[in-house]
Amino acid sequence: MTTLATDVARMAEPDAGVSDDRPELRKSVAGTGLLVRFVLRRDRIRLLLWFAGIVGLVVVTAASIAGLYKTPEQLASYARTVRGNSALIVQAGPGYGLDNPTTGAVMMNELSVWTILAISLLSVFMMIRHTRAQEESEQAELIRAAPVGRHAPLAAALVATAIADLVVAAGCAATLIFYGLSATGSIAFGSSVFGAGLVFAGVAAVAAQAASGSRAALGLGSAVIGAAYVVRAIGDVGNGVLSWFSPIGWAQSIRAFADERWWVLVLPLFATATLVSIAVALQGRRDFGAGLTAQRPGAAAAGPRLSSPLGLAIRLQRASVVGWTVGLGLIAFFYGIVADQAESILEDNPEMKDFFAQLGQGSITDAFLSMSVLVMALMATGFTISSVLRLRAEEMAGRTDALLATPVERRRLGLSHLAVAIGGTVAIMTICGLLLGAGFALVSADAGQVVRMAVAAVVMVPAMLVFAGLAFALYGFSPRWSPIVWAAFVWALVAGMLASVLNLPDRVLDLSPFQHVPALPADSMAWPPVVALLAVAAALMALGLWALDRRDMS
Repeated sequence: MTTLATDVARMAEPDAGVSDDRPELRKSVAGTGLLVRFVLRRDRIRLLLWFAGIVGLVVVTAASIAGLYKTPEQLASYARTVRGNSALIVQAGPGYGLDNPTTGAVMMNELSVWTILAISLLSVFMMIRHTRAQEESEQAELIRAAPVGRHAPLAAALVATAIADLVVAAGCAATLIFYGLSATGSIAFGSSVFGAGLVFAGVAAVAAQAASGSRAALGLGSAVIGAAYVVRAIGDVGNGVLSWFSPIGWAQSIRAFADERWWVLVLPLFATATLVSIAVALQGRRDFGAGLTAQRPGAAAAGPRLSSPLGLAIRLQRASVVGWTVGLGLIAFFYGIVADQAESILEDNPEMKDFFAQLGQGSITDAFLSMSVLVMALMATGFTISSVLRLRAEEMAGRTDALLATPVERRRLGLSHLAVAIGGTVAIMTICGLLLGAGFALVSADAGQVVRMAVAAVVMVPAMLVFAGLAFALYGFSPRWSPIVWAAFVWALVAGMLASVLNLPDRVLDLSPFQHVPALPADSMAWPPVVALLAVAAALMALGLWALDRRDMS
């Protein structure tokens, strides 16, 4: 098996060297080709999983849409539901092509936003992993010890990410063609996905130069994705002008399967070139290993709040808690504002009526609010899992050894991060519920909705804690096993968002903890499943503590 040191040794061979008579630009990117191969080989498993997830989403959606809307009457019924409905436009987009609906236009309305968001996250994660994270872990120093140019690692990360985006986009386009949709519209959709991935790769490249740590860079990149989504949503609900300030809006404005506008592709290409130029310029202005914004020097001695493992865990994760709270809170507030539009979903659309009937016994507005709470909970579970897995990151970086060398028990250390994950999850969901209720209260003139929605959001916490317990149990046995929890999370996403179209058996869907949570406010409260979920979460956490006490650390 090859190692990083082996690859660096290969780069040091004479044919990879930097000749003094080469132009300055070529010197600065020397060795990029080998680094691209190195990046793709390191990420081959991750990229395979990303490809399977994103293209799998397209496959499932294409199959379900083809089965649900088979006749012109069914397509017209769908179009009547979506057009002009703010609640659905926020989640799906402006609905290009629904004036004369086709299967492709319906497919884009159901699929495009989520595919674009997925490839945007792929680009941000991959770029940060091979730029800022490598500098933070000091692996980049070993690479730079070989005869490679200053900008070669950045160039390699960009090229490798572009290749990954291109393969995923091609897979999406090929899937639609396989299901009988036109090649022109399919290629337009693939191009829009590829363009969005490139833009956010450029965003991540800039974030990697500005931030002083990989988590801060990931936070910046993710915040830009969230802002782009919100700007697109506000623009689509309004007159559409604001949507042109969002890369997600650009991707949808290509109008796949709806009189394609190929010239829109110029926008992501120009934006990517600009962002890459900015990243290169910033890289030339900062010290290697440091971000453009330097970390604030700490005090000579730790304060009383850092005198315990819990205080340290809070300090390490406070920025993450605040970032997730602000981002999801804004989305929740916007969902609340458009909730009063949900009643029109039922008009002339029995398929949507059947869908919302599955969410509970309340009104259609309550069903929409229940779905909004579920979406918030699913997204916030990403924080819950990543917060617990901060233990894994600290151990693999070698910082856990220094803590355990002091009179700190590993059990206490684990419980500290677990407490932050639990407390942060409760705080995020409470604030999201309050803001969702506040938004709905503004349009309904009913202040009681604030507390009502806060309760509905908090009821989701037990299901989220099951994932915290699973992550902690896997980490307790081995840090290598802990990422498996993300596979369970993906299944929860599929079961939560696509259960109505997949027609899977109940026993399969019941594997997701969210299937057992009362769908407030559309459904009535049921305590037994909530208590059962809390018991399962507690058992998994106890198992993790037991395993953590019995394995070698680091």
